[in-house]
Amino acid sequence: MMVEQDGDLTDKCAQVRKRCSSTTREAILDSAMRRFARHGFECSGVREIAADAGVTAALVNRYFGSKEGLFAAVIERAFDVGDLLECDPAELARRLAVHIVRSRENRQGDKPTPLLLLLRTAAEPGAVNLLRQNLDRNFVGKLAARLEGPDTQHRAAMVAALMTGFATLDQSLKCSAIEEDDRQRLIEKMTGYLDQWIRG
Repeated sequence: MMVEQDGDLTDKCAQVRKRCSSTTREAILDSAMRRFARHGFECSGVREIAADAGVTAALVNRYFGSKEGLFAAVIERAFDVGDLLECDPAELARRLAVHIVRSRENRQGDKPTPLLLLLRTAAEPGAVNLLRQNLDRNFVGKLAARLEGPDTQHRAAMVAALMTGFATLDQSLKCSAIEEDDRQRLIEKMTGYLDQWIRG
């Protein structure tokens, strides 16, 4: 019969705690994403978010420090471009076009989208600075670093504006002129528009 050593038991307990911690954190983020996207930042309370996640408000604050800290973590995850920008600069425009045009098709049921989160919170004083900082750091800044030529920050911001504008008309307003168009044709058109700013 094998007897577990104290060190083995300690490692297993640490792994279980880490797994539970990760699961709890994700549950809180999911709950907060739903609340912020549906009710905005100002009207979403930590108690309600905690209740939806099946935890206490004290635990939410322990993980994220405050509602602002929680919102910052939510948008960090929602607007994470991951490896989207990690490609040959010549392929950037097409890659971004495919991402934004196909976003509507890739929606998962009634799960709130990053666009809905943006539209619900962008005008709220408590949220707008955090949104701006995230955009500047995680998209505009990263894209600008990959561009050549002059005015890279401005051009990267214009790329963000084109993508956000398209997403708003397509996913939120469901503009008929866009909705009735062929998706592949939209990808080609968007690639051309984005490429003008990417190439400068």
